[in-house]
Amino acid sequence: MNNLDEEIFFHSGKLINIRETRESDALIWYKWFNNPEINKRLIYGMKPNTIEEQIKFRNHHISGQNGKIIFSITEKENNKLIGTCSLNQIGPEPYKRCEISIVLGDKRYHSGPIYLEATLWQIQHAFLNLNMNSIVAGTEEENKVVIFTLERIGFKKVGILRQTAFKNGKYTNYVLYDLLISEWKNSSDYSSE
Repeated sequence: MNNLDEEIFFHSGKLINIRETRESDALIWYKWFNNPEINKRLIYGMKPNTIEEQIKFRNHHISGQNGKIIFSITEKENNKLIGTCSLNQIGPEPYKRCEISIVLGDKRYHSGPIYLEATLWQIQHAFLNLNMNSIVAGTEEENKVVIFTLERIGFKKVGILRQTAFKNGKYTNYVLYDLLISEWKNSSDYSSE
């Protein structure tokens, strides 16, 4: 492998690598957004998703110029694509707040150390590289894994949006969390490396 063929990662961690998205990734992840089991706690899956729509989505957001930065998550061991994550700036440029989101396409990774590592990387990237002052995250009220992870990291619950989504025959509440850089720097998860 010569230098041009070497993989370059935004993050090379214990269990995962995080890199840019590629058009070939959309050929894989579009299936995740059609899978009811993966979308059980997400806003996706109510309308069919296509390869063409996902390629269009990727191409629209690849530069990050519109406030959304998307990344691909791969397994460290074999570099297999297992998820996608994004940082979404809230408000125009002077605002230093973003929202984080993660979709893991393999149910085995919906909880545990891979989900935690990806979330911690997003926080570090937002605060240390993108100069954000606060991060917003949210999930439906019944998504206990995400709620546990956010609270363990130090996010504070800031509100509930009542009956925001209709899934599986009922309306669900959406729980909002945020984390300030000053709180994160005082936590055990802070790392300037």
